[in-house]
Amino acid sequence: MPGEVTQSTEVVAAQPAVAAAPQEGFSWVKGGELPPELITGHKSIDAEHRMLLSCITSLRKVCIDYANIHDCGNCDRARRVFCENELVAMLGDLFAFILDHFKTEEEIMRHSLFQIIDRDVCEAHMEDHAAISGKVLEIVASLDPMNTVSRIRDLDILLSRWIVHHIGLHDVLLARWVEREGAAPGQANKLPAW
Repeated sequence: MPGEVTQSTEVVAAQPAVAAAPQEGFSWVKGGELPPELITGHKSIDAEHRMLLSCITSLRKVCIDYANIHDCGNCDRARRVFCENELVAMLGDLFAFILDHFKTEEEIMRHSLFQIIDRDVCEAHMEDHAAISGKVLEIVASLDPMNTVSRIRDLDILLSRWIVHHIGLHDVLLARWVEREGAAPGQANKLPAW
């Protein structure tokens, strides 16, 4: 399975920005609710995942037509500055959020028996965290006022796929483990709050 995780994040990293609307196939994002198969059942983690949906919704409002505009060359300077500033602010907030979110999940893995029982699954989960963080940094490093719309599409694809692939593969499994651990006598207080 570790290959599967790496492959999913490599696909995100390798995909060029496309003119087609990235939200196609992710129509549930518009409603702001996670589909049932991506609900972990853990209040805090599901709330954080909903924050990601909110981030996607806000991101899609930055550019007047992010799905169809090829680059920012036809926008006036004021619009380019606005879009770039909005994206930079979002990226800063997003990066702080994901570092905290990933730290919490990894702390839970370390404090539960999950890392001992299934080390490969935990390592793949943490590798996926590193790949997602790395892709956000790549987007930051490639900021260019003439191509802000491309970075918006890149981030939209990354966040949408994170929600589908990472949550569906890793976070649901971790939440189930935590629920089972918390249900075991004497274990509920040993796991960090999520």
